[in-house]
Amino acid sequence: MAELIKFIGVLTILIIAAELLAMGTENMERKFGQGIAGGVILGFLTALPETVITVYALLNREYEVAIGSAIGGNVILFTLGIGLVGLIYSFSWNRSLTMNYDYNVENNFLILNTIILAIIVFYGRFNILTATVLSSIYIFYIFYRIKKGKDEKENDKITNLSKSVIELVIGAILILAFSDLFVKCIVAISKEFNLPVAWTSLLITPIAAELEEKISGIRLAMRNLNGGSLAIVSFVGSKIENSTLLLGLIGFFTSYSFYNSLPELISAVIANVIGIGILLDGKVTKYESVILIALYFIIIYLDLIL
Repeated sequence: MAELIKFIGVLTILIIAAELLAMGTENMERKFGQGIAGGVILGFLTALPETVITVYALLNREYEVAIGSAIGGNVILFTLGIGLVGLIYSFSWNRSLTMNYDYNVENNFLILNTIILAIIVFYGRFNILTATVLSSIYIFYIFYRIKKGKDEKENDKITNLSKSVIELVIGAILILAFSDLFVKCIVAISKEFNLPVAWTSLLITPIAAELEEKISGIRLAMRNLNGGSLAIVSFVGSKIENSTLLLGLIGFFTSYSFYNSLPELISAVIANVIGIGILLDGKVTKYESVILIALYFIIIYLDLIL
C-alpha cells in the first residue's frame, strides 16, 4: 500500500511537470515557431531522463544499458505515443490531427537517421566513425531548425517570456527528479502484486519511462488546435536526438560491437519507419491512431512469446 501511495504522489508530480511543459511550449511556439518550440526545446527537455541515464551508463561502461536507454522509447512513442495523441485530438476537436507548418523538416531528418541506423546495423559496431556521423546529423538538425524557424514565426512578440522559461525549467527539473523514482515504483508495485516479470520489463516499465512525454503530448493535443502537431514534432525531435546524439556518444567512449543489443536497434529502425510512414501525408486519422496503439501491443505480445 505504501508503494501505491508513493506511486500516486509521483504520478501527480509528473502530470504537473507535463502540464508546465505544455504551457511553456505553447507560449514559446508563438515566439519561435513549432519546429524550435516542439522539435528542439520540448524535444530536448523530454529527452533529458534518457540523456542522463545514457551518460551515466557510459561512464560505468554499461554499454547495453546505454543503447537501451537511448533508443528504448522509439517503439513506444512512434506507435503508442502518436496513436494516443491522434486519438485524443480526434475526440477533443472532432477532426483528424493535421500537421502544421514545415513538419517535413523533422520527417526528412528522421528518414536520414533511419537510413544511417540501418547501415550501422549491418556495420555491427559503434566507434568514432559512427559517433561522428550520428552526432553530425543532430548538430545539423539543430542548426537547420534554428535557421528554418525564422520563417515559421507566427508572432515576434510573446507575453511574459520569462514565465514560459520558468515553466519549462521547473517542468524539466521535476521530470529529471522523479522519472526514475516513478519507474522504480512501477517495478515495486508489480512485485508486490506478483505481476509477471515479462509484463514489467516489456510493457509496464517502458510505458512508465516515457510517461511524461506522452502526458505532455496529450495535454498539448487537448489545449489547442495546433497542439497535436506540436506534440508529434516534439516526439520526433526527441527521438532524433536519442538515436543520433545519444547513440553517437557510445562511439566517442569506446569501440563496441552491439551484437547483444541488435534486437533493440532493429526495433528502433522499424519504429522510425512506422513514424515516417504515418506522417508522410501530414495527417493522423482516428483509424490510424487505433492501428498504431494496437500495433504497439502486438509488438509487445510478439516479444513475450518469441
